[in-house]
Amino acid sequence: MSDSSPTLECTNGVARLRLNRPAQRNRLGADDIAVLRGHLAAVAKDRSVRVVVFEAVGTVFSAGFDLDALAGGDFGDAEDGPGGIGAVGSALAALTQPSIARLHGNVYGGAVDLALACDFRVGVETMAVLMPAARIGLHYYRSGLERAVQRIGPDATRLLFVLAEPVGAQALLRLGYLTHLVAPEALDATVDALAARLIDNAPLAVAGMKAAIGALAHGALDRVRFAEGLAAAHQSPDFHAALAALGRKPVRRAD
Repeated sequence: MSDSSPTLECTNGVARLRLNRPAQRNRLGADDIAVLRGHLAAVAKDRSVRVVVFEAVGTVFSAGFDLDALAGGDFGDAEDGPGGIGAVGSALAALTQPSIARLHGNVYGGAVDLALACDFRVGVETMAVLMPAARIGLHYYRSGLERAVQRIGPDATRLLFVLAEPVGAQALLRLGYLTHLVAPEALDATVDALAARLIDNAPLAVAGMKAAIGALAHGALDRVRFAEGLAAAHQSPDFHAALAALGRKPVRRAD
């Protein structure tokens, strides 16, 4: 299998964002990060995409940021770290479409943040996560630490980032890093079932609640935008069709 830049495939409402450097354990260089940001910008504008699956080929999900680039002094800035990798996580988290990380193998370094940026993280029983930054004297970037604290809490973040020991799949599930844990042979069926359920749900309600949950985690909910999103969902054809299917006639409220 040849190595190449990350790829994007969109079929039947599912966008598959795939790391594609198996011989290099899907390490991420600045070039890969630029490609990922471009793919995510395209997905954000594509109304046909209803769910995003973040996946990888090979035996390892990702070895994280390229150590050779780190050795060459590419530390990036305090906000987004080496190569601007944190901006990829922020773009993933900001998508209106829900996202699923398909974690078929071990996750290291900066990829720990990218997977955590997804709304759902499906892992296999044989995987582990290792955040080696503290071992090598690397201070993690702000956006990644903030995302970890918001998603899994400060205690779990300390276990992953400060202790810097491998964490197995069962512990990752307990910590909340994984939302689903399955046998390797059940991974694809589980991811596909999640994607199908998300596609089946009403897009305006999904997008509105996803955005609201993110804002609440930041302590920055815009109540006016929340109310607008709620009203838009309740006025949508999806909501009216669902009520009709349940034998209920929706009442259209006057402005």
